[in-house]
Amino acid sequence: MFITVEIAPSPVLSPFVRSYAYREFETKGFDFIMPTHARHEIVMSFHFRDKLVQLSNAKSVQNLASSYGGVVGLFTHSNGEVTFNGCYSFFEINFKPNGFNKIFRLPPGEINNQLIFAHDIFDPLINIFYEQLCGATSIHERGALADSYLLYYLKKQKSFHHKESITGVSNLIIKSAGRISIDKLAYDANMSVRTFERHFIEQVGISPKLFCNITRFNHVLELKLKNPQMDWTSIALRCGYFDQMHLIKDFKKFSGNIPSIYLKESPLAKENYISRVDP
Repeated sequence: MFITVEIAPSPVLSPFVRSYAYREFETKGFDFIMPTHARHEIVMSFHFRDKLVQLSNAKSVQNLASSYGGVVGLFTHSNGEVTFNGCYSFFEINFKPNGFNKIFRLPPGEINNQLIFAHDIFDPLINIFYEQLCGATSIHERGALADSYLLYYLKKQKSFHHKESITGVSNLIIKSAGRISIDKLAYDANMSVRTFERHFIEQVGISPKLFCNITRFNHVLELKLKNPQMDWTSIALRCGYFDQMHLIKDFKKFSGNIPSIYLKESPLAKENYISRVDP
């Protein structure tokens, strides 16, 4: 089980960063294999003890032991498994939909379905930031360091007003758990549907429709973990699917298997949240 503490970023960063998280867990000498699935958040992750053993998928097997961390892009489908073996603690920066793009001005679509080493994507300041994180003794101290690091890049941008259209409407997708129409999003952004889709892809990395579907899928997973007694038909209706078959189709698309088999063969790790930030 993961022991997790989440805190919110500074108010200036809150339109772009959902939370900072510190996690700890130990595998007690065994390989702990965690399946990957589609996910709607870009995450920067920094490891302080043991490192991941490997990330494997159909295309590659990547040894992660040489890196202290990096950026995990949006996952639009299952990307195999992550293997852990050891004692772990890590700090994460969880971005809101277009937050990574707004802060760093890097194209998020280029890192979809990838884990990119930190030193391959950022300037040398990232190494200093990591050393500071290692020296910190609490989640709040690490959060303050992350605030300073991210604000340094945000303030370099010509404009970072949080009411910019894509920022506002993309966060609406999260709040609605993906249950919102593209026409409404385009209307709220004061754009044509085609223009809205183009700007959304530039800043978020995938189309708004796909982002909505992945967000809803992740809401399904979270709901099932919180309420294991709920049947799939009830979950499907609660999350806005037409029926159970509609949910199963999405589940297979984004996890690689049907719900019952996926959760039986690859049970997701449960998290014990000491504190948590709402979406």
